Parts: sequence; C-alpha cells; structure tokens
Amino acid sequence: MYYEHINLRGKVIFVYQFKQFTFDPILEKLSSDAHTHTLRPKVAKLLQYFLDNPEQLLSREQILNELWQHSQYRDSALTQSIQELRKTLGDDAQQPEFIKTVPQKGYMWIAPVEVTITPNIKSAPQRKGLSIAITIALSASVIGSAIWYTNIHTPTVAEHVNTQALPSIFIAPVENLTGQGQLDWWGFALQQQLKQATSAYFNVIDEVSAAGVSLENVVQNIAEVGFSAKLTQQQQRYVLHYQINRRGQSLQQGQLVSEDLQTPIDELVSQLVMQLSGHTEAVSTEKISANVQSRQSYLGGLHALSYQGVGAAIPYFRAALVHDIDNQVARLELANALWKTGMWQASREHFEAIKNIDATSYLATRYHLYLGRYWLNMGEYERVTPLLERTIAMARALNHQRLLAQGYQLQADLAWLQLRWQAHSKAMHSAKVLLGAGSLSHSESQRAFYLANPPQAGVEQSTELDMSENLAVVQKAIRYYRQQQQLAPLMLSYFALGQNYLAPLAAREQALKQALTMADSQNNLYVKNDILLYMAFYYIQLHDGDGALRALAQLKAEDTPRIGLQVKAQFLTAMATMDRVLQETMPSEGALNNALTHFKQLLGRTDIDKVTQASAQLMNAWLLIKQQAYERAKPLLERAGSTFEQLQLTDSLSYVRYTQMYIRVSQGQYQDAIAMLAAKPVQKLEALYGSFALTRLGQHQAAAKQLQAAKQQFASQWQQQDDDFFEQVVATASSQSLHLELLPPPYSVYCQSEWRLE
Repeated sequence: MYYEHINLRGKVIFVYQFKQFTFDPILEKLSSDAHTHTLRPKVAKLLQYFLDNPEQLLSREQILNELWQHSQYRDSALTQSIQELRKTLGDDAQQPEFIKTVPQKGYMWIAPVEVTITPNIKSAPQRKGLSIAITIALSASVIGSAIWYTNIHTPTVAEHVNTQALPSIFIAPVENLTGQGQLDWWGFALQQQLKQATSAYFNVIDEVSAAGVSLENVVQNIAEVGFSAKLTQQQQRYVLHYQINRRGQSLQQGQLVSEDLQTPIDELVSQLVMQLSGHTEAVSTEKISANVQSRQSYLGGLHALSYQGVGAAIPYFRAALVHDIDNQVARLELANALWKTGMWQASREHFEAIKNIDATSYLATRYHLYLGRYWLNMGEYERVTPLLERTIAMARALNHQRLLAQGYQLQADLAWLQLRWQAHSKAMHSAKVLLGAGSLSHSESQRAFYLANPPQAGVEQSTELDMSENLAVVQKAIRYYRQQQQLAPLMLSYFALGQNYLAPLAAREQALKQALTMADSQNNLYVKNDILLYMAFYYIQLHDGDGALRALAQLKAEDTPRIGLQVKAQFLTAMATMDRVLQETMPSEGALNNALTHFKQLLGRTDIDKVTQASAQLMNAWLLIKQQAYERAKPLLERAGSTFEQLQLTDSLSYVRYTQMYIRVSQGQYQDAIAMLAAKPVQKLEALYGSFALTRLGQHQAAAKQLQAAKQQFASQWQQQDDDFFEQVVATASSQSLHLELLPPPYSVYCQSEWRLE
C-alpha cells in the first residue's frame, strides 16, 4: 500500500514505505500504525540517505561527507544519530531489521523500501519572463538494431574543444527567496543562460558532479570558479545577490536590480559573463522574441521541460507561437517535443517551417542536432550524416562544449545503430571528455551487454563502459534531481538505474516502475515505450515470460513511426513465448509449435535487421533442440553464426558455438565438440560441454582440469548445478555413466552477463 502527501505548492513529493513504517521527508515524520515521530532534521536526512541507497554498504566517511561536511564533532554526531534512529525504529544492532553494522566498514540498510512519487502539475501559473536562450537535452538516446554502412569522419580527441586549456566553472542553481514560487523559473533560466554564455570561456561543470558539495569545496576541489546567486524582493524591486568564488582569491560579491523581471536580460548576462571571464568583447546571447508574452511562454516551457516533462512543456511553446508566430526558438523546441509524444507528422511540419536562421547561431546548431535525432529515430540515416557534420562544425565554431558533446553523442548513437563499434567508442569518449560521465549515465546504461540487441542495448560488452562508476553516478543523479524536483532527468536517471545490472534486482525493478510511471505522467511516449521494451527484456532475463508479455501489451501504437519498434516488440514477444515453453519440463506440442510460429512470422518480415534476424534464428534453433530436432536446428545455427562472424559480434558468435557443441555431444560426436572448443572458453557452457565430451572419451583428468579452470574463470556465474557436474566428472569411473541430463541446455541462459541474480 502506498501513502501519498500532496504539497499544495505543486511540487513533487517522495514518500517512503518500509515494513510497518512510512517516512515523509518533507515533514520529517516517521509514522507507523501505533505512533508518529517527528525526527530531528539530521536524523531525517540520515534516514532518507539510507532509504535512497538500500542494500548498499555506506562507509562512515561517505555518510559524513554527505550529511556532516562542516561539523567539528561530526563523527560523534553520526554515532548519536544512528543510535537515535535505531531507537525510533525499534531496531536491534545485534539482530537488525533495518540498519546493519558492517564492522570496520560502515552501515547497510537491509529492509525493502518502496517509494511513491506524487507530482502535482494540474495548473501552470502565469509567468513573467526574461529574454534568454538555453539548451535543454533531455531525450534518451535510441539504440536500435538496424544496419546501414556509411563512412562518417570521427574526430580524434585532438580535434575537440581543448577543455584542458579552459578554466572550469560551476554555476549553482539560483535560490528564489522572494516567497513567490511562480518565480522559480526565473532562476532556472538565468542559470542555464549563464551556462551557455560562459561556455566559450570555461569548461562548465555539471550540477550532478557537484551535488551535495558546498560551493567553497567545489572551488577547492572541482572547479576553479564558482558562481551562486539569490533572488530577493526589496521595496517592490527584485534584487539578485550574487557571489563569485575564485580558487585562491578573495570572495567577490555584487547586486543587480530589476523593477519587474520582464526586461530581456542580454545585458545582465553580458555583465556577469564579462565579470566571470575578464573578457570585454560582446558576449553572444540569443534573441527570442520582442513580444513579452511570447518570450514568457517560451521560458516557461523550458522550465516545464525539465521540471514537469515534455507533456507539460508543449502548451507553453504553442502559446509562444500564438503570441509571435516568428518565435523560431519556441518552434524548434515544440518540434523537438512533439515527436516524443507520438506526434511525428506535426513535429516534422514545425521543423520544416523553420527558415532563414543564422548559420552561426545557437539556434542553427540546435536545429541540426534536433532534426538529426528525429531522422535517426525514423531510420533515415542518410539524412542524419550531413546534419550531424553541421552540428559538430557549428558547435566548434561557437566553442560550445555542451552542444558539441551532444553532437558527439548523436554520432555515437548513429555508429551504434550501424554496428561500427570503434566509431561509437571514439564518439562516446569525445562526449565524455567534454561533459564527464555524469551527463551520459543514461546512454551508457543502455549500452550494457545483452543478447540479440534488444531495446537500447547492444550485443557486445563495450570496453568504454564502467557499470560500477555508472551506478554511483546514477544514484547521485537521482538524489540531486529529487532534491531539485526536476522530473524529466529524474525519470531518465531511474531508467538508467533499472538498466544497470550491478544494482540489486529489487532496486532495479522498482526504478523501472518509477520511470514508467513518470514517463506516463509526463506524456513522454518515446521514453515510455523504451522502458516497456526494456522491462520485457528484463523479465525474460528472469525467466518471467508472462511479465514480459504484460509489459509489451502496454506499448503505444502512436509511436510506430520509430524505426524498428514493431520489430523489437515482435522479437521480444517471440522471445517471451519461447521462455514460457523452455521453462516447462515437458511442454506440449501445441505450445512448442506456437512459439516456433512466432519466430517464423518474425523471420518472414522484410524489414527485419540482420542482428535481430540472426538472434531469432539462434532462438528458433533452441526451440528445435527442445524438440530434439537437431538436424532442423543446424542450418539455422550456421546462418546465425555467419551473420555474427561477419559483424564481428564475438560474444553472440560464442552462443552459436556452444549451441552447436551441445548438438554434437547430444549426438555422440564428442571429438567434433572438442574440436570446436577454443584454448580458453569464452562462455561457461563451452567449458561444461567440452568437459562432458572429454569425459565421454575417457579423458577424465583433462576434463577435471578444464572444469577447475572454468570455475575460476566464471566464478560470478558458477552455480551449485555446476559443482554437482564437477563432482560427477571426478567420481565417474566409467565414461558411459555420465548422462546428458547433467548439463544445462544452451537455452538455460539468454545472456552471459554479470547480472546479480538473487
């Protein structure tokens, strides 16, 4: 059961439930059926930190750095707060239900946690605006499986903006101290405008990297310059109090005054940037509209895009065009938002209506970037290439690192779709050099290692990925975006957590459900369908075919123009149907034929890509092996193996190889099976099948030696069943007494990954 708390100011509330307790972090109240306790602020923050990081070992230093940065007695304060929290929970340190002490290491929250998210976005207050230009990049990358070979110039790191030569700057969120919640967007707009305008002079540090760190510590350890500001209202005027922290220099403070906040802020931004950078030349800022109402609506849309999601932003952009039909920046953001809600044709019409824009402007750069991603999702890769090249060239000319990084990310996505792994790795590295890992956590989670290139995933494990680092970044991002109430990036961060196989399964599933709920409430059909496709694959990994089919049934047809969406859905449907059959000891002939029919229909499609086709052939062969129809399975495996070899997909090729080995040992062709075995097996099943063949040939010592090596090589995948087989090999006196039933079949795992299966 979920409990909800509605914030009357319209913000989002996170309420936690664990066992008999409900915790409201806003009210700092911990409730059970019997009592309600109001916690001390530090104890409340400690509890929330535990609840945000369940089943994770948190060192004392980690907790202290997060919650007690400046206290002289912080170590004893933590001990006292732990004791107080345990007392309130009725927890026993010796036999804990909630907080487990790990001697010499730290603490771990061990109780299951549920979180309910309550957005309240029924009304959008009338907003006053400023002339400001900002770039919002919130869309998730689409990683599909289509194949198209083209040559795209991939710049080396030396060709990038030289971020090492630029000083770094951190621009903190502007605090709104006016008491007027409807002015929150003003500070957001100012912060984003400053980020854009300073990017020619600084390497701009992203907010997630500095989350939870004081500005003083940011300047000491992360950035060379820090900017922070507070908006107040004094004698009917608005006053922006700002301070500039420079490493090794004295604090610089100032004030800027505005009568009504309606005046365009080009001059304000120019003054601040010149103060920050020491440059006297004119600062490049982007004109929006001379019409005040159009400008206000556009800026309100940008704020809504991050804080409430794409569905809430669209009415603002439309209103901006009603007031000024020539507001090109509003039209571009509208075009980029519409296709994410399934309105592909309307989106294209708005893209085509954008004319005569300055080729050296931020607007032109974003136009080529957005349109390139539109065509990428439509599968029109030949249209993407020139748009991509122009995006990168324009961003370089503007010396704008974030637009340049987004161009490289688009380049990486295109290369991934074309299975050009080296080009993808170079482009992704370029983006990380410019933005840091934190800004790419969602895209990186999508490129983890999965079989058959299902949604947003590839068939090979990328050496560019560090899923441990990714997990830490994503968890930090979730805490930051929760605190900032930014729903759109929070949704993507939950999705990224759900895709990270190092996270506990319970945390992953909950994160996926949270992301799905948020995508639905934000009317982001694009991300919602991505999540549903991934959830289907997630459940298949856990051999829950029914759960996968339930997820696939929720896919929305409005998103069908996206390239490969129907193929992916049909492939996962066939895979889920196969899973249900393969989990049965003795499936009926009708069930087997039904599963085979799904793959036959999929393989009959003219628009199926090569990777999905080869993966479907492999799985079709698995079903035939279940029927012991080995001769019918062999040609399917040959075709799948040929495709995987052609595309240099070595992991997928190894799946074909151990499946062929299984057929050989099933048919008594033991020497042939051994001949297929590499000197060092790539997959665990290769080692098991090779050892079986060696044993049946009487080579017991060689078989035992190979199993011992495999147990060390595949320690994270080794199971009790494998130990039982090992013991049988050692104990077997006669090679003929070892039976095939001791071996796991090739379809026992759909992905030889590092998942934490609990």
